[in-house]
Parts: sequence; C-alpha cells; structure tokens
Amino acid sequence: MSANDRSPLADTEVHFLRSEHVGDEFKIFVGHCGASDPTPPAVLYVSDANGMFASAVDTVRFMQLSAHLPPMLVVGIGYRMGGIDETVVVRTRDFTPTDDPAFGKVFPAQTLMSGAPRFLAFIRDELQPWVQSTYRVDADDAAFFGHSQGGLFATYVLLTEPLTFRRYGIGSPSLWWDDDMMFECEARYADAHDDLPAKVFFSVGEHEDFDGRQREVSRLPADERAKAALRPIDMVADTERMVASLRGRNYPSLEIDSAVLPGEFHVTVPQLNLSRSLRYLFDAPR
Repeated sequence: MSANDRSPLADTEVHFLRSEHVGDEFKIFVGHCGASDPTPPAVLYVSDANGMFASAVDTVRFMQLSAHLPPMLVVGIGYRMGGIDETVVVRTRDFTPTDDPAFGKVFPAQTLMSGAPRFLAFIRDELQPWVQSTYRVDADDAAFFGHSQGGLFATYVLLTEPLTFRRYGIGSPSLWWDDDMMFECEARYADAHDDLPAKVFFSVGEHEDFDGRQREVSRLPADERAKAALRPIDMVADTERMVASLRGRNYPSLEIDSAVLPGEFHVTVPQLNLSRSLRYLFDAPR
C-alpha cells in the first residue's frame, strides 16, 4: 500500500511553527509538486491555507501535467483551526498594516488589526529560514499568493520589503482598507525608490464592486446584507488604480500585468485569481 493512501491529498505534510514575532503558533501546510528531478523547486507561499492550500496544490499539479509550471514546493500559512470561516479574526490581525476604525465598527468582533509588520517579520525571519533549512528549494525563487486581505498583505510586502519574494500574485486585494492607506504607501515607496524588482500579477472579479457585492450577499440574513451596504467599496476600480500607479512609475525591473475576470464575485474568484497569477508569474501559456 502506498503511503499516499492514508492522505486525501498525496505528498503533503503539516507542521506547527511558533512565531516569536507574532506570539502565536502557525499551522504550516507543505505540498510537494513535481519535484522529483535534481533541480531545486521554486517555493510558492500561500496565505489562508485553511481554505486555499488544497486547491493551490491541485491547481499546480494540474498545470504541471502540461509542463505549464516548474517543480514547486507549496507552503501554506494557516492556523490551528478548522476551515477558512474560523480564521476571520486572526487573518485580520495578521494581514492588515494599520487599524481601520470604520471596519471595526461594522465588524466589532474583529478588533485585532495592524499585525502585518509582525506577520511579515515571521515570514522573513522564521518561516523562510525554516523552509530553506528543511527542504531542498531554490531560495532565490519564492512566490507569494494572497487573496482579499491576503492580497492587501501581499501589496504591503511589495511596497515595503519587495525582495521578500521574487513573484507576487495579488488577488482581489482589500485596497479600501483604512481609507485607501495602501495608495499612500505606494506614493511613499515611489518617492524613495527608482526601481521595484518584482514580477507581479493583480486580478479581481468583475462583480467585486458595490452593486456586485449586494448581489453576492443576497442569500445572507438581513443583518449581514445590511453590513455590505454600509460601506461602498469598488475593488475593481481600486485594483485598476493601483496597477495604473505602479505602471506609471516606469520602474525598470518591475514586470506587471493584471486582469478583471468576467462574471466573478469575491467568493467565486480566489482559485481563478491563483491560476491566472501562476500562468503569468511562471510564463505559462496564456
């Protein structure tokens, strides 16, 4: 009997890594994808692993069937919890660069915010060294994918410590956070730098605007629907604005592309964001 018969997702592992920076323990999911040849694989770090890890591994493996992606180690950053629905408080803590008082008023249970600097320190000082010492990987070829608040965090890393990763897949980023503070971050980076060495793909669903959000939540209870109407957010316009700002800087080492995915809502688009990101970031057929 193959050892893989005992796992619903073959060739994967789970580890627990304590972070002194965050003061919490993370559940680290690891998936080995097509790394049987002697070439050290690239590393794909995926946030929201409690909801994204399995689909990320399967997406990579399907694309590898036609050699669209190189050998890859998928490292999912998750929590000692169940599904993605149980992680809403801690992901807000870790993915947000600042406090957002308006968000706190709508979602008072999610008062833990502004932990992105500590979460980034965990990745740079604790997680990445652990991965590089535990697995045979190409340490110079690391990619990161984040969706929603994870996309906000990815944008924060890109504009504060861009050398953390070589490639960035930024899906449906919550750029509305704290009165659009990430656009101020982008402007500060531009004032202080004349280059941005990264390959970046932004994507967002067509219906991730205010009207689409109302249709997306139409089956929720009335009190939940009301929350979606309190704050007019247009994530399509925000994403396009950020892409235009970055392109307009004419950074010589920045490779950037983007897509608005037709017919998709915030909850239907994460896996498509990942697939489209991987195709661009690793030069797969498009």
